[in-house]
Amino acid sequence: MPHHNNFLTIISHLIVLSAVTILCVLGTWQLSRYADKTARIEQITQRSEQGVIPHERLATLMLEDVRDVQISITPTGASNSLLWLDNQQHNGQVGFKLIAPVETEQGWLLVNLGWVAGRKDRLSLPVVPALHELQAPLKGAVSIPGLNRFITETAIADGVFPKVIQQVEFERISDLLTLPLLPYMLTVTQPSQDFIREWRPVVMEPAKHIGYALQWYGLAIAACVIYFVARRRKALSQES
Repeated sequence: MPHHNNFLTIISHLIVLSAVTILCVLGTWQLSRYADKTARIEQITQRSEQGVIPHERLATLMLEDVRDVQISITPTGASNSLLWLDNQQHNGQVGFKLIAPVETEQGWLLVNLGWVAGRKDRLSLPVVPALHELQAPLKGAVSIPGLNRFITETAIADGVFPKVIQQVEFERISDLLTLPLLPYMLTVTQPSQDFIREWRPVVMEPAKHIGYALQWYGLAIAACVIYFVARRRKALSQES
């Protein structure tokens, strides 16, 4: 019987230790997210202070240094092969962002023109606004969208456009368009009557990650306290 009790004690120790470790890892991850977003905001601030630079100056920068840079481009042409980026929200409403391939002297560039509300019938796509601005200089921020491995792209290369895409994957979109693309996208920030344009590179404020980290660490501490109190009460009951 003592051996059985010892075995159960070891198992309970391991379970609590595992739970506390997981909670602490989650708290540490939130702190790393805080650090990453703080650094990102500092980067955005620094690059905003640089002002708008011509597109050709990006050629002097490394790819990891072009993100969030404010640039201006002068299109030399545009493709009619438009893309609707699906599942984009604005004030709780689901819609799309329209992405147009634009030709520049530096190469073909994806341009995020902004958000358009979706229709009640999800099978119907929004009407494409007149895109006169693609014939004029455009200003915006350089973005390199991240990829979500849990999203499965459904667009196929059948030559039918506009095409709905699930995320901005440059290699895949290059195959769909049969165009060589620059490895970054321009998110237009100029005011528009046809599109809603809100450049929000950081959606959640860094301070919220501190709050989440404290919650995870608090749960870890609570788990330890509850476990040790329960063990103590059990020991006292066995002594009496």
